Amino acid sequence: MVTFVTVCGILFTVGFFLYALSAVDNHSLDKKEKIRKAKDDSFRGADPKKVYSKDWNPDVPRPRLCPVCGTMLRKDEFLYAAISSHINSEGKKQAQIYGCKYCYLQMDQDSNSIHNKPEEQPEL
Repeated sequence: MVTFVTVCGILFTVGFFLYALSAVDNHSLDKKEKIRKAKDDSFRGADPKKVYSKDWNPDVPRPRLCPVCGTMLRKDEFLYAAISSHINSEGKKQAQIYGCKYCYLQMDQDSNSIHNKPEEQPEL
């Protein structure tokens, strides 16, 4: 019986120690995530021609920009594009980029509402 209580005590202590380490690590990751998100939100646009040109410093990571309007995109935002089924002479497929949700869907950057809603068609 004493052995069982000792083993349970050791397992409880190890479990609590691992939980405490996990909580501290999650707390530091949350702080880093908030700092990164604040940095991303503070810079919302740039000139895509400068970012995607060959003059860009290869030591500096490129920001995620919409090539149509130049809006800074977060990791969870994406571009609207279509890839053709035709393969060109270089063996690659052509991609047509329409833009991001701010220029293609014309959504406001502060809210999720669409400015240009489709007009209602009269019933025939």
